[in-house]
Amino acid sequence: MKKIVQIILLFNLSTAGFGQQIINGTVLNRTTQQPVPYANIGILHSNVGTLSNPDGSFSIRIPQKLLAGTIRFSALGFGKKAVPVRFFQGEKPVTIFLSERTKTLNTITITGKKERNQTFELGNRSFRGSVLETDTTYAGRSIALLIKPNESDWKKGFTFPVFLEKVNLRIFRNNLKSFRFRIRLNNVDPLTGQPGEDLLQQSIVMESTMKNGWLAFDLSALNYPVSKPFFVTFEQIVDLQDRTDIADGYRKYIQEHPERLKIDTVEFEGKKEVRQLLRGGIDLPGTFIGIVNSSAAADQFTSYVQETSFGEWKKVRGIVAATVTVSNQLNPTAPPVSEKPCQGNQPECVAEQLCRDFMDDTGLNGMQISVSVANKPIWSAALGFADVKNQIAVTDSTLFRINSVSKSLTSLALIQLVSEGKLDLDAPIQTYVPAFPVKKYPVTTRQLAGHLAGFRDYNEMDWNDFVRTEHFENAIQALRVFENDTLLFKPGSTFGYSTFGWNLIGAVIESVSGNNYLDYMAKNVWKPLGLHHTSGDDIRHAKTNRSKFYDATGQENELGDWSYKYAGGGLLSTTQDLVKLGNALLYGNTIPPKYRDILFTSQRTTDGQETGYGLGWYVGKDKNGHRIWYHAGDSFSSSSYLLIYPDDQLVIAFLANSQDGVAFDLQKIGELFYKK
Repeated sequence: MKKIVQIILLFNLSTAGFGQQIINGTVLNRTTQQPVPYANIGILHSNVGTLSNPDGSFSIRIPQKLLAGTIRFSALGFGKKAVPVRFFQGEKPVTIFLSERTKTLNTITITGKKERNQTFELGNRSFRGSVLETDTTYAGRSIALLIKPNESDWKKGFTFPVFLEKVNLRIFRNNLKSFRFRIRLNNVDPLTGQPGEDLLQQSIVMESTMKNGWLAFDLSALNYPVSKPFFVTFEQIVDLQDRTDIADGYRKYIQEHPERLKIDTVEFEGKKEVRQLLRGGIDLPGTFIGIVNSSAAADQFTSYVQETSFGEWKKVRGIVAATVTVSNQLNPTAPPVSEKPCQGNQPECVAEQLCRDFMDDTGLNGMQISVSVANKPIWSAALGFADVKNQIAVTDSTLFRINSVSKSLTSLALIQLVSEGKLDLDAPIQTYVPAFPVKKYPVTTRQLAGHLAGFRDYNEMDWNDFVRTEHFENAIQALRVFENDTLLFKPGSTFGYSTFGWNLIGAVIESVSGNNYLDYMAKNVWKPLGLHHTSGDDIRHAKTNRSKFYDATGQENELGDWSYKYAGGGLLSTTQDLVKLGNALLYGNTIPPKYRDILFTSQRTTDGQETGYGLGWYVGKDKNGHRIWYHAGDSFSSSSYLLIYPDDQLVIAFLANSQDGVAFDLQKIGELFYKK
């Protein structure tokens, strides 16, 4: 009897059309500058995904509908990168740098008497058909099987704990000279039940010339403990030539034998599923994976398929033929395990590990963090590199861009002038900057400071709106960047975040004080508060302790001249200086309390809605109900955060030399140090 082979077809031989973009490049190890083979590349939850080649090169086609998306780059053992498609301009090949993770694991300890070595197999050994990948445009197809290690499943007398020893995949038929699969272990996503995060950080690729049989992955050297459900995932690594041969062979076969292709519709979990069943075709180019397609198998096992790197996981009726073998014995030949450098429960220890784990996960090159309680510094850390190429480490005095946290520093100068009676927050802007063009509606300094004025922010689709090369001598001169723009809404009617609005505040400070913005800040804010490492980021004058900054691809990128936005986002500082600033607001006498409170009082729209933003500060509560004053900032190559818990007398600052740091949850650090 002829075998029925199920073909999962992702047949795509199209060329680039109107509106599409082809991105070519190379993925490299940041430290060694060596290629990273088989890195996963794609747009999350889409069919756009591929793998890097053995030499690290890649090519990916982005359809028009996804040009506003973000391309993700990841490889087992490396931190991840996420790069907006718009970041890739022109046809020039790009280089993506991935940073190696720190290889630290928890030590496994077994106590008690020596047990006899026992092994047990879990999974699905049956198969009555097979599945074949035929996509010629994208790559990274994976098929996963859920493994549920319940003690009731074990044979009598089997003892715990147990460790993963071997994984097996049934190759139904291979018609290529050789084929490759990568083995992955994934947790069960608690929200979806689908394959989730990778549990292994090693990239284990098996290449074989076998024609059929069980492909075995020996994982005993990992001493990986098995205690709860997980997915064993097989990622097929097929190069472009193989994909083309597979597609050409399939197309030729269908042209010669159209009667052998049957479209069958079945119901699976309440949904109609259309399958292509091919009678014969077992000699087609490609590697066929064994599957079983029956109600009994679907009741007992669960399989998911991801068609491309970062594609959406979909539950399928066809259950992959795969098993895992576990043992109750550690492998004595496994390499020694390195322990995490900090294993205590003290807040400082836990905080440092959170930072290190974040750097591993994201590939962040360098960061600073500082914490003070009751006006006393209690912990700080300087991690990673300020200059990766020259291996210059971050120190406590390394200068970072603080981005929009600059607004919080500028707010002190603003409220000083108010407290001295030199500035009326509710007077029209032209009272202080008469040359600024009059708009349809009057605009006040209070509205500017609370993001209620109606001015625009950066145009994210226009790279040149953010990256500028012209240097401005003062804030008033820099107004020409946006002074002729039309207001987006009537001032006061809604909250609309705008760095340009704060740049106008810098001009107000210059007009009222008669001093250049940076000179005024240095004399009246930074020097009195002891902020000795804070200044404008004037790239014309090199600072030896200034960090390098890294864009989304991992490459050094200054992103132009920031003199156009010193007041709103162009300052340099350190976390220790920012913590001093926070403590000055809590304990200092630089600003009378009644004026300080103006900064931390939420503004309201004209219809009475609170905005959650004061003057240069967000105000609110954390998830545990603790009051917070804070500001975050980021650019394409840096990120920052200043967080004050006024009732807990706690101040925390965080700075990083890439945009990856924007995802760091600083409130988790706060939870470690504030009063419970």
